[in-house]
Amino acid sequence: MNISTKLATRYHAPDSGVFLLLPSSWVPYAELMRLDRPSGYYAFYWHYAIGLAFGACIAPQLVSPTALVAFTGYLALWVVILRGAVCTWNDNLDQEFDRKVIRTRFRPIARGAVSTAQGHVFTLIQTVVGAVMLMPLPWAVPAYAAIMMAILTIYPLGKRVTDFPQVILGIGFAIPIFMCCAALDTDPLLQPELFGEPEAVAMKWGGACLYCASVLWTIIFDTVYAHQDIKDDVNAGVRSLAVRLGDHTKPGLGFLGAIQISLLVGVGRLCNFSVFYFMVSCGGAASALIAMLWFGPGSRFVRASVVVGLLGHYAFRWTSK
Repeated sequence: MNISTKLATRYHAPDSGVFLLLPSSWVPYAELMRLDRPSGYYAFYWHYAIGLAFGACIAPQLVSPTALVAFTGYLALWVVILRGAVCTWNDNLDQEFDRKVIRTRFRPIARGAVSTAQGHVFTLIQTVVGAVMLMPLPWAVPAYAAIMMAILTIYPLGKRVTDFPQVILGIGFAIPIFMCCAALDTDPLLQPELFGEPEAVAMKWGGACLYCASVLWTIIFDTVYAHQDIKDDVNAGVRSLAVRLGDHTKPGLGFLGAIQISLLVGVGRLCNFSVFYFMVSCGGAASALIAMLWFGPGSRFVRASVVVGLLGHYAFRWTSK
């Protein structure tokens, strides 16, 4: 028996970071929020960073760096609550599957540290806290958040009836592209009058392209991530794009990656972005995708490239004013 299998046969409570400060009775709830796994947080938050950077790039009136930093920090905190609510709900619905998968068998609900009812109450509490946090922002922000939560609520059910739960996840995860624009009062869908003609049409399509690129990125990333559990998923009856594609995953996701990069190029063309955006957001994301799909590492650099390219264009706007 190898070391990883030995570790998987016994539960080990997290013993670092915030867990050193928490009472033992709180630890299972912090685990439900995945506070012991910060890397997964970025899968949620990168979409907000991209949305804020995009909103700052297309805003008719320049967004101040102070405002951009303030929204970045506030939404970063909000995403901790969002992620906690989504993960708690997911764990509650998936508890029977989780008990059959080595990696997830010791999650709090699956191992019995938190009951089903307690899990639902905790989900509700986090949802209410998240809703209250969005109340000071423009009305469209909580409206977009409600749509996103509705989609993410049905995501765990998708793996029971379809091979494409990653598509459902992607559709929900990408909504912050418009949600963050709304936070900056520059949503191209709901406020086209800000841009004038023909810019309004171009900005709408530019936002749509970025949204679709973000959907595809989540599909790609989560399908790669799902491969770590593919054997257990097959045995447990869990359906996913990873199971569906099997040995054809790399070429399939490579095709989706090519579409994603084409959409990012379309964003730049429609919104008249600078050369820096094309070099970093498009070129950098393409290089990172290739590295991830064929060599292993690179996932975080895909999203980071998009953010840095957009922020570069934002900085170009400031220096050119």
